Amino acid sequence: MLGLGLCVSRGTATVLNVCCALVLLPLCKKLNQLLYRGLSKVCPGLFFFWLEKAKCFHMTVAITLVIFGVIHSVSHFVNLWNFSRSYDEQWPEINLARYKGESPFLLLISVAGVTGVSMLLIVLGMGLTSTRIVRRKVYNAFWYTHQLYVPFMILLMIHPLSGVLKEEILDEKSLSQDRNVLTNISIPNVPKFAAIQSMTWLWMALPLTCFLLDMLWRIFSRNLARVKILNVSHMPGRTISLSLSCPHAEFSCSAGQYVLVQCSELSIMEWHPFTVVEIPTISQRKFVLWIKVKGDWTEGLEKMLKERGPNNLNVLIDGPFSSPMQGIIRNDIAICIAAGVGITPFVSVLRDILMNPKNRLPGRIHLIWIVRHERELTWIASLATEAILQLRNSNRPDRLHLEFYVTNSQENEPKRNVNKEQKTITHMVVLNEKGYLTHVINDDERRTLLTPNNKRNGCAIEDNMKNDFDFEIAKKYPLIGCRLRRGRPHWDRVFGYWAHLYPEHHLNLYCCGPKKLVKLLRSKCKYSSRFTKTKLTFIHEAFS
Repeated sequence: MLGLGLCVSRGTATVLNVCCALVLLPLCKKLNQLLYRGLSKVCPGLFFFWLEKAKCFHMTVAITLVIFGVIHSVSHFVNLWNFSRSYDEQWPEINLARYKGESPFLLLISVAGVTGVSMLLIVLGMGLTSTRIVRRKVYNAFWYTHQLYVPFMILLMIHPLSGVLKEEILDEKSLSQDRNVLTNISIPNVPKFAAIQSMTWLWMALPLTCFLLDMLWRIFSRNLARVKILNVSHMPGRTISLSLSCPHAEFSCSAGQYVLVQCSELSIMEWHPFTVVEIPTISQRKFVLWIKVKGDWTEGLEKMLKERGPNNLNVLIDGPFSSPMQGIIRNDIAICIAAGVGITPFVSVLRDILMNPKNRLPGRIHLIWIVRHERELTWIASLATEAILQLRNSNRPDRLHLEFYVTNSQENEPKRNVNKEQKTITHMVVLNEKGYLTHVINDDERRTLLTPNNKRNGCAIEDNMKNDFDFEIAKKYPLIGCRLRRGRPHWDRVFGYWAHLYPEHHLNLYCCGPKKLVKLLRSKCKYSSRFTKTKLTFIHEAFS
């Protein structure tokens, strides 16, 4: 009756059951935290590999879910057409249609049809809003469509219970009929049909139970984890530094971990991840977050802090949660590359080196930080200077190797005063009516010369940009200034230097930055591992 459509729909249904079960595993944050505490000491490499690949694993399973969801839906639309066209009058109980030629759209208005179409729309909505273009521009659409996973799971359990597909029941009478065929005794047999039993609950039982327990644990714990904003400071590059109180006495955090932050004045559903920059200690029960103002939620937080003040905001904390960046402090040699606010996972590592300069691990750290403006280096300038001096006093100066790159083109130009005599003025030579030569000054140059507020070189710079361009970090932090370079890193030379410095070593490269940088460094690690004796494992962290 149904032909190939039945085979396709049944096969893709099994794939969807597997995908719906696996897609929940990376989202069990508390479960991953327990795994970290139990397995990080036994097999830390395997666990951090899972953390680093968890996002990629979730995306791969989700893409598979979308593709096979569409194929499954199309096959069922074909089945509806075949139910209507191939109505079986001999066995009416196996038919979904009430009569031959019934409209397939009428057959779609059923429990199976309504739940199937609803799940298809939810999956397509999640998939479209998960694309990088939509997620970066309209993050709220991505966030709220993903909250539809709860009705999706409910519909997934209801969908196969409708009993559209039937199977024949083999009872004792039918089995005796098969035996009597051999003895040429014919006994009339009337086959019986029943709905195919759903196996979805078997696939979903364990992962859904783990996910629900993890979600309930997080809900009850984070609702009690209210914190106070102790201090707010605005750093260069439109970045906010929040100093928060610990939510409870048992709150502890490791270098590289992150927390989820909610502000009820902005949204009661949105939780945004931020890496803990300064972890709490026994003497100081507070932790610090750096928040780059980029997006509607962070812009709203900045506005609320200015209008209401930090003491009038309700902030909840969920976490901390494990991150692949925790492996830095366990490496003999760690290579860390950051761009912009991506420096946050490595700040806590610098603090750990400052507090424990004689620890064996991490043995040596190569940190490269790429920023747009030189003033942004002040985020860690004081901390880095103290760490360098502390390592020198501890006779471990080779433990930390820092490189800073400023990419802004206007800052890259050398600052020099150009006087009026050195200024180049554009002239145009023309003939007047009497045939004499006349020099005419260009309008732009005339306007420049007649404007007293402009500098002699004719450049008009806004005050806020002027502060960034005129700032020289070497004057205040000489140890940072001597490690500053203009432009972008020459990656072939950088990777060649590491390959020459650490031959036949297996190194971990930790990266936190934009997508283009991640893609470039990943390819460089593969190339270096293939054509040199130094093997590089690429590990990166990204929340967006």
